[in-house]
Amino acid sequence: MIGTWTPPGAIFTVEFDDESLTLKLMKKTTIPHDEPISWLTFDHTKKNIYGASMKKFSSYNVVSSTEIVHHVSHPIGGHPQASSSDSNTRAIFILAAKKAPFNVYGNPFYKYAGYGNVFSVNESGGLESNIQNYEYSPESAIHGMVFDPSEEYLYSADMWGDKIWTHKKDPQTGHLTIVGSVNAPSAGDHPRWVEIHPSGVYLYVLMEAGNNLASYVIDERTHMPVFTHITYPLVPPGLSLKMYRADVVFLSRSSRYLFATSRANSFDLTGYIGAFKIGPVGNIEHQLFLQPTPTSGGHSNAISPCDFSDEWLALTDDHKGGVEIYRFHEEFLARVARLDIPDPGFGMNAIWYD
Repeated sequence: MIGTWTPPGAIFTVEFDDESLTLKLMKKTTIPHDEPISWLTFDHTKKNIYGASMKKFSSYNVVSSTEIVHHVSHPIGGHPQASSSDSNTRAIFILAAKKAPFNVYGNPFYKYAGYGNVFSVNESGGLESNIQNYEYSPESAIHGMVFDPSEEYLYSADMWGDKIWTHKKDPQTGHLTIVGSVNAPSAGDHPRWVEIHPSGVYLYVLMEAGNNLASYVIDERTHMPVFTHITYPLVPPGLSLKMYRADVVFLSRSSRYLFATSRANSFDLTGYIGAFKIGPVGNIEHQLFLQPTPTSGGHSNAISPCDFSDEWLALTDDHKGGVEIYRFHEEFLARVARLDIPDPGFGMNAIWYD
């Protein structure tokens, strides 16, 4: 399933056949016009989709891959101007807890984005109510978050505040309290995305403006990230970093590999996919490759490793509007399928449903 950056709102269900190596549009599900989903995710059962939907955070019941039903939408919380049509604030990211009470955590972006939103869910997993607007700072604009494996601590990448934040989660209520924050390695790095190893030892932080991937270890006592002073490039050396913006970073299903992407700021240039070999406790052993993507990526170029196999990865772009499947085999990456969908704002991130 794949969302869009701009109205009209829609969720696209695309089928990948791993024998014929083909992609097919199965259904375009119409959703509220002014609620395009720039980032979507499943709940822990894959029976609900949660979306960052412009001025709202939304939930959808997944009856089947082609029957997706809108449940509810809640306005952005926190700063009173965040949900106003007069501000440029928009919902940008959403994260579903995998442990009880299964709250859903959302981030607004651009102006008035100094608060994260916490939503409770009903018995079916649909969004129920905004139960907390937890603090970052007035300068913050968070773009990505990740829980540690125990779901006791939340790590947030603050692009505009140039920080990585740590919050502690209450195991009963799911509410968050600030532990602290650390500055990005260099001023203007703009941390955009975070991923964590299942060991809980290593945190990977993608820097949008720095166009690199930074390796951190988690302090066992404070649970704060500590920079290892090791970074890896997400665009080839010698290029102007101002022409690129790093995008997302994700582990493969086995956590033996890590993938990260960057986007180009010109349609005349390409983005890049980088892959990394990961050690048993999460250390990056080495960078395997850094290869061009077919387009600039637009707002997207979001890599989405398959969550039931290391073999397949999806890549979406809203430069031309398409989704691609790559095969990762013997540490080489090959594009095996592409489907162009020229609808407005297609395509944001892809989520896998088997």
